[in-house]
Amino acid sequence: MLNDFDRKVLRIIVNYAGQRRRMPRMDELETKTGRSKALIQESLQELERRQYIYWENKSTLEGIQILQAWEQVTTPIQKPKPKVDALKYFTEY
Repeated sequence: MLNDFDRKVLRIIVNYAGQRRRMPRMDELETKTGRSKALIQESLQELERRQYIYWENKSTLEGIQILQAWEQVTTPIQKPKPKVDALKYFTEY
């Protein structure tokens, strides 16, 4: 599970790629996130480590390739609820 900042950076780069057809520049990421260049680079490296993006040339953001646009959420399997007999409900309660 991604932390909030990593998820925010992922959403920003996915939205830029979809709407503007390019990756955001570092100054744009700094403006959108309100964080420093160092924290943004750490977040991008974490996204690459978790295989959400592929970032070969670390000197520029233009070469980032998005592998997964959404965070993978695992939901627990819910057990089916026992069936309630309608007649029993009205006669016993």
